[in-house]
Amino acid sequence: MTPKNSTLVAAVAAAALTLFGCGGSSSTTRSQTSAVVGSAGATLRTGQTTLSIPAGALSDDTQVTLREVEPQHAGRVVRIEMEPHGRTLAQAAHLSVKLDDKNVKVKMLDDSTETEHLAEVEVEDRNHHEFKTSTSQLGEIEVEVEHGATCAACAATEECDDGVCKAHVEDAAAQTCDPICASGFECDDGICKAHNEMEPGQTPGVASCDPACASGLECDNGICKPHKNP
Repeated sequence: MTPKNSTLVAAVAAAALTLFGCGGSSSTTRSQTSAVVGSAGATLRTGQTTLSIPAGALSDDTQVTLREVEPQHAGRVVRIEMEPHGRTLAQAAHLSVKLDDKNVKVKMLDDSTETEHLAEVEVEDRNHHEFKTSTSQLGEIEVEVEHGATCAACAATEECDDGVCKAHVEDAAAQTCDPICASGFECDDGICKAHNEMEPGQTPGVASCDPACASGLECDNGICKPHKNP
């Protein structure tokens, strides 16, 4: 190999390491955004994804990138990448995804390490079909949906929920919440309310999971959590 060709090969190899070895995406990017986030925290949005980093999560100014890419596993709808990969947060951040599907059970799988594992999932905003999870480390999440049973026919004012026609309650014009609501709460027209108390005056209690949890998850007071080991 000539010196010129050797130099070219080395340059290509270095570029590949920069892309794949330093947190770069090897999948087709759908959308992305970046911002410098400091100790005050911030909310980043790209495509159908929102990342809220709370105050105190980062101790110094950090360039954070939020990216939607094509999923790397079959049956998934999107892969979300948060960089710098592996950066630990002192306070957990919240990641939400808006889905077009209404009749679904949602899984979020943390793919940040060599072993993929299920993450906790809960509703963020029923009006906008948003689901969320929490993370204490920036990395990768893939989203998977399980479609429920279909309905033969629903009235114009109803929607299908796993084979049952229910009143259609979506309000696309409703306000969103910024930042994303804390775990145990969901956004109702711009206000964060407890999962079991979506309307003022309701009696507090144990919240159910609606929609029901996807396979591998179980409901714990409004939050779909991975099954506990026996």
